[in-house]
Amino acid sequence: MTTESISSNNDDVKYLLGHILVDKKILNENDLNEALAEQKKSSRPLGEILVKRGLVSEQDIIDAFTMQTSQRVVPDQDKSRLGRLRSLRIPISIKLAMLITTLIVGIMIIASVFFYYSQKEEFIAQSMRFGGAIAGNLSHNSSVALLENDEASLNILLEEVSKMQDITYVMILDKAGIIRAHSDVQKIDKPYRPIVNPETISKTEKNEISKYKIGHKEILDFSTPVMFNNTFLGTIHIGISLDSLNKKIERFGIMVLILTTALTAVGIWISFFISGNFSTPIIDLVRGTNEIKQGNFSYRSKISYNDELGDLTLAFNDMADGLRKKEIIQNAFGQYVNHEIVDLILKNPDSFLGGENRLMTIMMTDLRGFTAISETLPAKDVLKIVNIYLETMTEVVMKYNGTIIEFIGDAILAVFGAPILREDDAKRAVACAIEMQNAMIDVNARCRELGYPEVEQGIGLNTGESVVGSIGSDKKTKYGLVGRNVNLTGRIESYSVGGQILISESTAKACGAILKIHNTLEVMPKGVKKPISLYDVTGIEGEFNVFIPVKAKVKLIELKKGMPIVFFALEGKYATKTCYEGIVTHLNANEALIQSETIPEALSNIKFTITTEDNKENAPDLYAKVMESPSSGPSTFKVYFTSVPYEARDHLNKVLQESSKS
Repeated sequence: MTTESISSNNDDVKYLLGHILVDKKILNENDLNEALAEQKKSSRPLGEILVKRGLVSEQDIIDAFTMQTSQRVVPDQDKSRLGRLRSLRIPISIKLAMLITTLIVGIMIIASVFFYYSQKEEFIAQSMRFGGAIAGNLSHNSSVALLENDEASLNILLEEVSKMQDITYVMILDKAGIIRAHSDVQKIDKPYRPIVNPETISKTEKNEISKYKIGHKEILDFSTPVMFNNTFLGTIHIGISLDSLNKKIERFGIMVLILTTALTAVGIWISFFISGNFSTPIIDLVRGTNEIKQGNFSYRSKISYNDELGDLTLAFNDMADGLRKKEIIQNAFGQYVNHEIVDLILKNPDSFLGGENRLMTIMMTDLRGFTAISETLPAKDVLKIVNIYLETMTEVVMKYNGTIIEFIGDAILAVFGAPILREDDAKRAVACAIEMQNAMIDVNARCRELGYPEVEQGIGLNTGESVVGSIGSDKKTKYGLVGRNVNLTGRIESYSVGGQILISESTAKACGAILKIHNTLEVMPKGVKKPISLYDVTGIEGEFNVFIPVKAKVKLIELKKGMPIVFFALEGKYATKTCYEGIVTHLNANEALIQSETIPEALSNIKFTITTEDNKENAPDLYAKVMESPSSGPSTFKVYFTSVPYEARDHLNKVLQESSKS
């Protein structure tokens, strides 16, 4: 897609970001076309691509977006593309109408069929009751005449019955099966011929009803015995034609069909009316979505209904307003965790692009021994662990109104006091750090569910003045901070072990007496002329009132047979070349006492390997932090494990079990 093709569409396109930069002579058309091609492949924002390529500055992007949002008008629809899409789809109003129509037609058909067959059964039941009543009455009245062989009386009875509607025949048989009376006089005194293959409808001691056909004519035959003083005298047979009944049922079916068709037509009209009203705001929202996609964040949908669709439209308008505010910053500087930075930029961009020296509490965190873990796991698993950790910690930092400056691998740099300065920044930072340590329980629970190793976090806090603002050049800019206090915070964090929070003296003074301090350390960081005091914090009272649960102190088990090791001092995350020998004399799951002629510096990090007597490696490397030297002797130092691989953990557990048994 070239610039020329864009320009030929309509006048509104001149307000697109690329054209604004070209019109202002900041960007040439060839560079714009290359950036557009990259955007098509990567789907990244155009502003981000232009800044990354070094073609424009982030300030240029801000200015262009400001001009775009202030001058942009609603662009026309791409009618040809929309026409192709519409030819391949069914509108939601039609789908909804079809659905409602299908439901209405289905319900009407089911109801009509049910009503039809229930009425048909009722008509048949009425005929059966009618025939049964006539047969019973005739049986009662003909018993004496049949006993006395009074054929005249029998024929008079039959004559009255045969005149009734739908009666096909009536006959009276004696007990020998000879017809003594019949509506057809030619059949009198002849033997009765039973019905061939009748379908028995019902049969009782007093009555038997059968159905059979003569040609196309259906007849119900009612057979009732004639009794006198419990003596069987003969049988009554009455035949009732079902033709009139079937015609009545047919007329009823036609009436039901007409009524069903009429109601279905009304239902279809109602369904299209409802679906049309329902789809109108959705169509408007689709139109608005296309406008947002084109960058027209000033578009607003009309709120027509006071229901969920109205709520959706209101939410859409709020979203469009939020996107209008954030698009400039997101494309220029990337995503900031704290929304206050975005609001600050929008209110006063010049202040953001500058810098200021202010008092703040700086936080740095790091996962202990994570470098060693990352060397033993696939990259996707390493990223999963990091993402679980950062996701959880971000929520806690946001809860305490901290600002995350950046993620540095598995580390977090955050500040309390920028861009918004508050009186309780130091206290909130400490409370946040405590809750972050407590949140590691959830992090490790999620890691265990996925089969990943557990991790521990060290946190350092320092309060002091630093320069905060837009840092970088016109090619690349980010919101950050610099100064000696940032470096000092990093040093403080490096002294912490897993689950520990170390704060500087300035942070402790800013918090006051509400702190709960477990221990005080005196260290000499690089670049510092005199020792400084660090405080191991376990809780903070007052309005925050959060604490790290007290861990039960695990006793060190004396090893009957010392465990030989070789260890190296670590500078940063890398081991030095000098190797030292030592023997582990006491051990538990987290700590060890090591006897050696060389005592590493307190709070330094070491890497060591368990060896056998012939100096061969017996387990993977372990990482630990050197703690204070115990009183057991000048050649012994205590370490806290920061990273123990699975194989090494299994080996240590075996050693502990053997020593416990002995």
